[in-house]
Amino acid sequence: MKKLLGRIGLALAALIALAVLSIVVKFFVLSPKMRPAQDLKAPTSPEAIARGKYLVDHVTGCLGCHSPVQDDKPGDLVVPGKLGAGRDFGVWEGAPFRLRSANLTPDKQFGIGNWTDGEVVRAMREGVSKDGRALFPQMPYLTYAETLSDDDALAIVAYLRTLAPLASDPGRTEIQFPVSMFIRAAPKPLTQSPPPAPPVTDKLARGRWLMRVGSCNDCHDSVNERMEKLPGKALAGGFKFPLAPGKGYVIAPNITSDKATGIGAYSDDDLRRVFDEGKGKAGRFLYVMPWSYYAGLTKDDKEALITALREVPAVSNVVPPSQVK
Repeated sequence: MKKLLGRIGLALAALIALAVLSIVVKFFVLSPKMRPAQDLKAPTSPEAIARGKYLVDHVTGCLGCHSPVQDDKPGDLVVPGKLGAGRDFGVWEGAPFRLRSANLTPDKQFGIGNWTDGEVVRAMREGVSKDGRALFPQMPYLTYAETLSDDDALAIVAYLRTLAPLASDPGRTEIQFPVSMFIRAAPKPLTQSPPPAPPVTDKLARGRWLMRVGSCNDCHDSVNERMEKLPGKALAGGFKFPLAPGKGYVIAPNITSDKATGIGAYSDDDLRRVFDEGKGKAGRFLYVMPWSYYAGLTKDDKEALITALREVPAVSNVVPPSQVK
């Protein structure tokens, strides 16, 4: 009997070892789920480049994350001469990672000059780099997988190809275990191209699209200490963004329609001032929020955005004030 129990124990131990090994292989040896980059070609027409510039500069705000910014000024203003050069976000207290965004200029050594158009689109919408690495989801590829049509994605590529090449290496994002294994497992191949953006004539649908493709939820959703989104608290604020050392921090505000703790008491003009001047209802400047990009939205898109914000369900959530020095 003892021998039988011993054999059973050994068998169970072997099964457990195999299970652990399979997990290790899945998360640390195998590449993220991915497919070969599509054979795509970005258009070169002035109209397509202008469309891409509008999306990058005013809708998605790509270069606000992918460029070093002037920390002493609100609005994520890019350091002159560094547009698209990538950015080191530094160390966030308690965060299991150090974020560094990629160089998006056409530089062939440090940028995307040697990437195919299909590889750039795959990175944007499927979260996989040219070399097969999984991108950190601060790059909102899961959102773009649902919101950026083929035409819009290629228009963005067309515009990025026009940037001045900059030989700047921001380095790679560093992710600690066990977060790293979940990041590796996050990408998934796109199975269906997203539909075109809603027309400006459909204000509510257009506004909701702008909120999604502009990644409002990524900054304004309430999260716990593990960075997991809290159920029922979409856009209710509370995320803490550290500024440069010694400059304090910003707490993302509640932008639901709650009148006491959100923006329900804001007038349309108050919201327009947020987009155009980067000032809240009390008149203070807003840091971290890339309002300098949204200021360039067309009048129709700003009105669509306001329409969509009015439809966000109210969530009562008191957010502590930011501390900016």
